[in-house]
Amino acid sequence: MSDHPLDLLTSWTQALLAEREEERQRLREVLANSSLKVRRAEGLTWSPAEVTEASYAFGGAKWSLTCQEGGGLPGIFRVGSAVLLTPVGNPNDVEEWGIWPARVMSMRGMHMDVVLEGDGPEGVAVQHIKWTVDARADERSYQAMAHALSHWVNIESPELKGLRDAALALGEWPASPHPEDAVPGNLLDLNAAQANAATAVWSRAPLTLLHGPPGTGKTRSLVTAIAGLVAAGEKVVAAAPSNMAVDVLVERLSEAGLNAVRVGHPMRVSDRVLERTLDAQVQQQPEYSRVVKTRQEAGQRQREADRYVRNFGSEQREARRAARADARAMRKEAEELEAYLAEKVIREADVVCATLVGCDDRRLRSASFDVAVVDEAAQALPPATLIAMRRAPRLVLCGDPHQLPPTVKSLKGRPLENTMLERLIEKFPDQTVMLEVQHRMHSQIMSAGNAHFYDGKLKAHEEVASRSLDGLKPWLWVDTAGCGFEEERSEEGGSVSNREEARFVVERASEWLGAHPGMSLGIVAPYSAQVELLRNTWHERVVSGEVSSSADVTIHTVDGFQGQERDGMIVSLTRSNDRGEVGFLSESRRIHVAQTRAKMACMLVGDSATLSADPYLGWLLEHAQERDAYDSAWSWMM
Repeated sequence: MSDHPLDLLTSWTQALLAEREEERQRLREVLANSSLKVRRAEGLTWSPAEVTEASYAFGGAKWSLTCQEGGGLPGIFRVGSAVLLTPVGNPNDVEEWGIWPARVMSMRGMHMDVVLEGDGPEGVAVQHIKWTVDARADERSYQAMAHALSHWVNIESPELKGLRDAALALGEWPASPHPEDAVPGNLLDLNAAQANAATAVWSRAPLTLLHGPPGTGKTRSLVTAIAGLVAAGEKVVAAAPSNMAVDVLVERLSEAGLNAVRVGHPMRVSDRVLERTLDAQVQQQPEYSRVVKTRQEAGQRQREADRYVRNFGSEQREARRAARADARAMRKEAEELEAYLAEKVIREADVVCATLVGCDDRRLRSASFDVAVVDEAAQALPPATLIAMRRAPRLVLCGDPHQLPPTVKSLKGRPLENTMLERLIEKFPDQTVMLEVQHRMHSQIMSAGNAHFYDGKLKAHEEVASRSLDGLKPWLWVDTAGCGFEEERSEEGGSVSNREEARFVVERASEWLGAHPGMSLGIVAPYSAQVELLRNTWHERVVSGEVSSSADVTIHTVDGFQGQERDGMIVSLTRSNDRGEVGFLSESRRIHVAQTRAKMACMLVGDSATLSADPYLGWLLEHAQERDAYDSAWSWMM
């Protein structure tokens, strides 16, 4: 690959197009090649669905739909999902009513509110026919990333070109600012490495790199750094790839006394930060009552228009057109006032928080920021990071390239796996501030990751280095080789599970909670089928009364635990076959993340005969054996 910035941006653009087409194709194939029954069972289609109410909302017509019994499952439909509405049955209905793209506004079981892309057909009439709701490929994220790529390809400012080339790891490191220009900040309660991280942000450098391994307090460092910037009168936009990571930032910033505003759909936001959403803040403005009143009046005029049906004379048709025109004008007035209030809330905020794609929100495009901070940058597709980079002349990237990478669906999309943070840390190691003291894990839990990923630079703080749970080894590989725990693959050739291993893991979890009832416990597996099996097996124990229903137990995939921590973690490695196939487990970072969620106890359960075929897993097994952290499952089965 060329080392010219435009060549790299072009390769990312092509990879992004491939990713979008892959998503489209997968969905097309399922919808085209599957029967209605299968699509219903997969949760990709609702049919028949009935429109129970038709009104208007921001962006177009709003329909409330109810799926009839047997018509489908909630499936992949969620707030923000792109869908396609098609009349059921008579082809004449399609010609008369049309096929309407829409987006899910809310979900309540088998009830769905959607906003159509446009005014839609007559509101009352659509309630007399049935509709099919099909999943549709979501284009918004791809469009936002494509716009960002185009922006940085065509940038003309020499200063911004320099920042672009440096951020792509294809230019020189930006010139350091003068020390007297640095933001003065409060470094109390930070260790030396965390203080260095905050100071680097305060230096007003155009580009700052923070490497935060698990448990090293990167979020704490970021919050302190952002608080210092705000105190100095600077405007900050803070972003992350996922809604969960953004919500954590909002919580921590709010706890620090900052006015953090969360941009994003309220239905995708944690209940803990709902009051901090832009929508909630707008609705708290005194002027918002005018928005409500104007929309009510618009709804009344629209209902008046809908009373006029076919076969009326010219006078009635003109009255209907006038009523519709009035309704549209009122809706526009309400939208303009709401946009003004949103701009006011954003302007008065200390920090605006959003996902990376959310940084392309129309309400942020006119806002002015001094610094863009990206947390969990190692999980961000490069074009998504470029969206945040558009919002401010200074960029702070924080994350750990040794944790979970971004998700890429196609072979042609592989160029997107190498994140901007990873590229920069590799090219500018001397310009990277690494947090080296972790405050989460027992030193033995940390040992494998420290040796393999961090060149032994990590240190366990004295408060956690030897913190453990009585009777439990801090770190242990339990070998199921020879126990007959065989993996199974779903009929569709997809996800993998291991029934006997699931039972074994749940038994160990029950023992842990029996000895330590108040502990928080995470059970993790790399495959969704194994996660489902573990959940069902655990539920059986709860129902039988063998374990308490109030136990603090979370069972999820590795990806679902990113950014979290538990007192104890049990990792079901799942794979057991005579071919040495390990699938997802070949990604060493996935295992690293799974282990490092644990504070005091971590147990890996897996078949060494299968797993040792993988270089990293083979090394990890030897590491366990060398540290007396290896045992056979037979020890529990005899």
